[in-house]
Amino acid sequence: MLNIARILTTPVLLMSLAFAPNLSLAGETDALTDLLKQVDKQVCQSPKKIMDFYSKDTVIISDDKRVLPEHRIKDYEVMIAELQGMKCNNKRTVLAGNVGENLGFLLVDELISVSSLHSTDERQHSVCTYIFTKNGRRWKIKQEHCSSLPDYSIVPGDDALYYFHNPVY
Repeated sequence: MLNIARILTTPVLLMSLAFAPNLSLAGETDALTDLLKQVDKQVCQSPKKIMDFYSKDTVIISDDKRVLPEHRIKDYEVMIAELQGMKCNNKRTVLAGNVGENLGFLLVDELISVSSLHSTDERQHSVCTYIFTKNGRRWKIKQEHCSSLPDYSIVPGDDALYYFHNPVY
């Protein structure tokens, strides 16, 4: 009887561990996702402040191009100047992540939306990898690599730029 209980207990315990939600990942990566949210707030308000969240030797890759942080800031400033009543909305879904003592990473699915009073909604759907390093007690973004994805939420009749947004049709 004792052997039957031991034999049944082990698979039940292993199955419960396999199907239990991994709450430790959420706790570990919260500091990193919070850092990205702080960057998001600065992008549409005061882009120069985003450099506080990046390391000095940051590498940014957008699709197949390396982007210098100072050029990205200039692009954000031009966008703010051109778009009246601009609103930014960022939605991220963490697909994977890990945090060590001095190094962390996130793999995220991002949907960035920028709208203004006189223009249509500009959307960018990407999958991004962020590498973080700890500088003292603060996390900083060391590397950012984003690859654009087609925005399948746009249908041909809704947007004249459908085939631009969806290169695979």
